[in-house]
Amino acid sequence: MRGMSIPHRNLYPCLVLLAIGLLILLASGPATLAQSPTETPQPLPPAHLGYGTHIGPYLPAPLETITGLGMDWVKVYDAGQVDDYPTLRVLYRMDLDWPNDWAYFRSEVERRTRELVQRGVDAIEIHNEPNLSLEWPRGPNAWEYVQMLRVAYGIIKAVDPNVIVVSAGLAPTLTTPDRMAINDLDFAREMLENGAAQYFDAFGYHPYGFNQPPEADPYQNELVFRRTERIRALLDEYDAADKPIWLTEFGWLRTPAEGGLDCTGSPALSGFEWMQVSGAVQADYTVRAFAYADRYWPWVGPMFLWNLNWQMYDYEIEAACSHLRWYGILEHDGAPTVTYRAVAAMPRRVSAYLPQVETVPLGADGLALPLDAASVWSVPLAAFCPRQVALGEFEVRNTGWPAAITFDVQPQNFPMEGAPQIFVSTATARFGDRVTVYADVSYTAPGDYLIVVNLSGLFGERVIAGNARLLLQVENSPVNCQ
Repeated sequence: MRGMSIPHRNLYPCLVLLAIGLLILLASGPATLAQSPTETPQPLPPAHLGYGTHIGPYLPAPLETITGLGMDWVKVYDAGQVDDYPTLRVLYRMDLDWPNDWAYFRSEVERRTRELVQRGVDAIEIHNEPNLSLEWPRGPNAWEYVQMLRVAYGIIKAVDPNVIVVSAGLAPTLTTPDRMAINDLDFAREMLENGAAQYFDAFGYHPYGFNQPPEADPYQNELVFRRTERIRALLDEYDAADKPIWLTEFGWLRTPAEGGLDCTGSPALSGFEWMQVSGAVQADYTVRAFAYADRYWPWVGPMFLWNLNWQMYDYEIEAACSHLRWYGILEHDGAPTVTYRAVAAMPRRVSAYLPQVETVPLGADGLALPLDAASVWSVPLAAFCPRQVALGEFEVRNTGWPAAITFDVQPQNFPMEGAPQIFVSTATARFGDRVTVYADVSYTAPGDYLIVVNLSGLFGERVIAGNARLLLQVENSPVNCQ
């Protein structure tokens, strides 16, 4: 344990008091299941998820245990643990206190960031669940949190603009009479009204499932996994539609009874009794949650399952009935639970998280056309067509970058006699934009021409580039004029 104690206050997941649980039961209707938000299943979006889990501070978690689970991300709390996972992407939670001395605060954030960057961290989450008094002892205050986020964001980006900054994962909860817990939707709205969207690359959220299945309707049940959709609606309302949501904690609580414990009345489980599910249900809901987000939430990035190994703490550190233990997917001796095995075996589509942008051609009905291996689609066009005939359009899609990136859109025209001249509908584009490609073939000889439209933009100092390509087939017949 490196001679250090576990910082209990900052390690709780979304701690919801018994009073909140009673409010939920009163506010929620019966659980409803929905296999999808739409009647007809739609094609899967491009891969966009990262798969991660939480590592207990100062607990050994061998790399092979994580890779065996099929994870490409980990979330850690101890800077030294970043070194343990050189082949994985790492999210570090930087817990911060409201500063009494802003100069010291700035220097400390800079020092910690430089250490993390040197160790190779990929993303930093700024604090944890500030809508709970447990994590914001001054009493939850969205304005205060945004001020701290603003300063920390500027310092982190000054140290390394490529580090992904994630806002503190909000706890899904209802406002309690003493206001020691603030409704996450209200808190998020206040954050956005105070300009928070300028100071994060991804919005952090903790959509715990409580005792409901992952498909439960968020408008009929207050606190469910799909409450994330209501957060998404808020971001869209406040012109932050380009900001992805990272699920920096989520999970279901396995009942301690499966470990032979009677935790009735235990203070370590107080307020959480009503959330308990069996190990088989925990496994099923977890796998279904990953699948649901993959299919229906293209705006979600990495998902971090809470948690891997809190069960492995000594009992003098974490009580046997502690809810923190029973979210874990390893047993006390490190043996895999049914949830570990289910997650390890589930299908997944991992986002590349590479500096690239994807362009997808669209048909007349707006649906994506199939691409061949070379990402080329064909358009027949007659040599007798008038100037600037529309060939088609493509959509700029995000392959995992959590940022609002503006791309320069530049058609590649070759200065050679007889080549078609290519034009585009816009000189710049962002994720989600559609770009129409036009051609002037007035002086073009019949034949096949590879047309390329290049896109390039910056994420920090890193160039993100991509292109759309089409095969223009110029014919002698005017029948293909559009």
